[in-house]
Amino acid sequence: MSTLLALASARQRVYPETRRQGLAGAPKMTVYCSDQTHSSIEKAAIALGLGLDQVRKIESDGELRLRPEKLSAAIEADLAAGLRPMAVVACAGTTSTGSVDPIPAVVEICRRHSLWLHVDAAYAGGAAICPEYRALMKGFEEADSVVVNPHKWLFTPVDCSVLFNRHPELLREAFWVLPEYLKTDDGAVTNLMDLGAFVP
Repeated sequence: MSTLLALASARQRVYPETRRQGLAGAPKMTVYCSDQTHSSIEKAAIALGLGLDQVRKIESDGELRLRPEKLSAAIEADLAAGLRPMAVVACAGTTSTGSVDPIPAVVEICRRHSLWLHVDAAYAGGAAICPEYRALMKGFEEADSVVVNPHKWLFTPVDCSVLFNRHPELLREAFWVLPEYLKTDDGAVTNLMDLGAFVP
């Protein structure tokens, strides 16, 4: 769900008309990730109406990390084909091997093309608490969104996925609907029902 919400924020930035018009008439928006990424990226692309054909699985290197030069080439090829690159998902601890993508290089590519950067740190993000592992997570702080799963390393006894989103206003714009029966006078309180696909 965290990946879906992060990519929904990216879609809102790229094509805000989706909220009212759906994807009819929208440019084909592409998402990039390594061939080692979690299947949640593909599931999010399906749920958001982007489609699997718009997910670019970038070849990983000998250490199973995303190859920045291949990422750049894929983005350039899509731009030349008239597609609209939307987001890059970098891994900080893949589920299969624990490999960490070269996030600083990915940050530079995302900045060059104004792409949303989502860091999937669900598996190893908890290690960033430890100063001795923080260097492995370099570039984290530049991401638009990061997901960490406390139930993996932080002894949370139930499934818990935490999404950090630098642009919560985009997430709110993507899903905000306020029927009469949910109106309150709670003022400036953040209501989590406005930041997700489902009303809690």
